Amino acid sequence: MPALAFSNNDIAVVAWTFDRRLDGCLGFAIHRIDLADNSDTVLPALARFAGQTADKLGTDQAPVQKFWWKDLKAKRGGSYKYRIVPMGGTPGQTLTPLAGVAPLESNPVTLTPERPPFHVYFNRGITATQALTHALNDHPSVPALAPHILDPADPIRIHLMGQLQDGLTSLLKRADAGGGTIHAALYELNDPNGLEKQLHQNPASRTVILGNEQGKDTDDADAENRANLKAAGVTVIDRILAKGSIPHNKFMVLTENGKPAAVLSGSTNWTSTGLCTQTNNALVVESPELADRYLSYWNALKADVDAADGDRSALQSKTLRDFARANNASSISKPVKLDHGVTIEPMFSPNTPGKLGKTPKTPGDMGRVFELMDQAKHAVLFLAFDPGNNSILNKAGELLAKKPDLFVRGALTSPVRATEFSKSLHAGGHSETGGGDDGGSDAPEVKVVGESGKPKKPGETGSIDFRGVPAGAVQDAFGKWERELAKYGFAIIHNKIVVIDPFSDDCVVVTGSHNLGFRASHNNDENMLIIRGHRGLAEAYACHVLDLYDHYAWRFLLKQHPDIFGKPLQGDDGWQDRYIKGDQEKSPELRFWLSAAGGGGAPAEEGAAAKTPGKTGGADKPAKKPTAKTKPAKPAAKPAKKTPKKAAAAAKTSAGRKKTTKRKTVKKATKTAQKNSWAAKKGNGKSARRKRA
Repeated sequence: MPALAFSNNDIAVVAWTFDRRLDGCLGFAIHRIDLADNSDTVLPALARFAGQTADKLGTDQAPVQKFWWKDLKAKRGGSYKYRIVPMGGTPGQTLTPLAGVAPLESNPVTLTPERPPFHVYFNRGITATQALTHALNDHPSVPALAPHILDPADPIRIHLMGQLQDGLTSLLKRADAGGGTIHAALYELNDPNGLEKQLHQNPASRTVILGNEQGKDTDDADAENRANLKAAGVTVIDRILAKGSIPHNKFMVLTENGKPAAVLSGSTNWTSTGLCTQTNNALVVESPELADRYLSYWNALKADVDAADGDRSALQSKTLRDFARANNASSISKPVKLDHGVTIEPMFSPNTPGKLGKTPKTPGDMGRVFELMDQAKHAVLFLAFDPGNNSILNKAGELLAKKPDLFVRGALTSPVRATEFSKSLHAGGHSETGGGDDGGSDAPEVKVVGESGKPKKPGETGSIDFRGVPAGAVQDAFGKWERELAKYGFAIIHNKIVVIDPFSDDCVVVTGSHNLGFRASHNNDENMLIIRGHRGLAEAYACHVLDLYDHYAWRFLLKQHPDIFGKPLQGDDGWQDRYIKGDQEKSPELRFWLSAAGGGGAPAEEGAAAKTPGKTGGADKPAKKPTAKTKPAKPAAKPAKKTPKKAAAAAKTSAGRKKTTKRKTVKKATKTAQKNSWAAKKGNGKSARRKRA
């Protein structure tokens, strides 16, 4: 049985299964093999057997008692494979490899943004960590953090943002180097010495539609940033929407030699908080056809501003809505086609006849997402920031009720939306509670979301467990730190991601600015990408989702069930009972890894063992790009013989909506940071305002 490794630009994940219980197995040692020099490193342990007190132990002496692990220490740009060694012996004494059981070895992976023709970037925007707490002298607070995330040279900022700034500004750099032009539609702008500085360079090449973040005392909380952008010489088109709607786009179109060439999309606002204190992604797509469609949408937004002639009530006109709706229908019937059968369906908003009402009909873009979720065979993974009523969470709950073997994992910022997920799981229907989306400070904490991870027979309904984990719901010391961040404007989880069957040739990735609920389609300027058939990209997004889910789920469950999750490692092989019992009873997690690693896990709707094993993604040469020079990812496991179409498909590289208020404490902290901690622009005084989706 193989082990499966997958990665993105930030971390690697390895999963494995033996498809049977291993007598005497105390867990697994995880070895990282660096392909540059063939060096072997045992990954560090995060848990201990009772009585083990050493500060540092490897997984060879405190083994992993689960079937997947994430490597947070792998270096960006590095290429690795992983060896999984079952360990036996006596806890607390020197453990040895389990006799008679051969180790597993994974396919190679590279930590890189490159998934030709895509470049995908994820940050490390998790602030509720021991590392950040220690970096802030064990007294984390917004005033303490503010100067660090505002300084482009600060190590804390560099660690939290990872390569995200590189991704966001990559098209700007290409335009400057090659004489290209940029057409952008942005929502927020607040990073004076970082992102803004790069946006101000070569202003003649940039035209920016800049939206308005609404504050407590103003309808344009970005007025100062807007003025600075104009003062730098950038052509700025003001798109100031009235309350109830937000100009939520964060995209750029690069034109080279007079022709659209590439698009930047994703969830990241152009702010220091977007880079550092929210989890976010940025996606660059090398596709002239997709760039042309985005440029058409940009022109439609500009025309909407021109036609309104200063009348805000005339914005998001029937003409714009009709354009978006027609584009979305065309995207489904005639998607952008890339090499190897990969397709992209660009979706734009607002795309409904009017704003959200009490009994809304399903918008075309969300209907398409729901349709693809309905077709899930193995897994639905998601990240969201308060998607509102009638969203992917309701659909995920419905799916789990219909397909109890489906592997559903997700994390979101809003506790009340996790409750909506639970309602759909048990009631089997949409939540039709009207148009209101405000969770409010008294939003209920999630109680039950999803179905148990305990072993069960195929098709059997499990007991209740936590699935969608609201990051702000954890009630411990870090939870207090999270709540302070949320109170003062940090979204925590800000991604808008759905990944369907990531290890299948029929995989789907949904990403962009869209909050993945009805309200965004009705009320906001939004863009969404539905990408089908690119396994390397799907694996990269799955890696990010599972990383965040694991981080928050462990802390949440530790608080809720300290008698189970707070204990030391189990001293015998009984820990496997959480995953497998006999030949038929397996946990949903283990079934998922079986299907991914080639163990014949059954599709969720069938409930029987599949005869054909799954395949891991392979590597391929990057699609031809206008100017970007990238190396292909290192090859993964060699694919089995298959039809030319399937072989091509497998050959991909494996390598808000809340009301905004200015917070005096944050404003003061930010001003102080700008004046005292680094060379701020003269008279800046920007505040780290509350950030929305």
